[in-house]
Amino acid sequence: MPAGLCLLLGLLGGCSHATRKTVPPPATPQAVDIGIPACNAYLNRYLACHRAAHIFPADSLQSHYQAMLASLQQSAADPQVHPYLAARCIDMRQQLDAALQGRSCTDAQAAHSAAPASTQR
Repeated sequence: MPAGLCLLLGLLGGCSHATRKTVPPPATPQAVDIGIPACNAYLNRYLACHRAAHIFPADSLQSHYQAMLASLQQSAADPQVHPYLAARCIDMRQQLDAALQGRSCTDAQAAHSAAPASTQR
């Protein structure tokens, strides 16, 4: 079989000798620093707290985090938005704390036993 065809079929899963490489899931972000301490604090607890508060489905939490990180990084780089970003991050952190309703972000029991925030209104 021509190499190009085998490569194409290998990408489609058609060649038995083609090996598949598994890609590990993205690592949990550690100590994000976008240059605004209030935003760093919010981002550094985003995953654990959103998981504990059941704000997003577990399978989409990482993509929501990546979108928030990209948004805050873009805002931090914008000189017209930068001066207001700390207040925005403080507000988002306060909203997240309210959604937690006293639960800890690091308490594994809280992450598994609480009802989703959308049903607690």
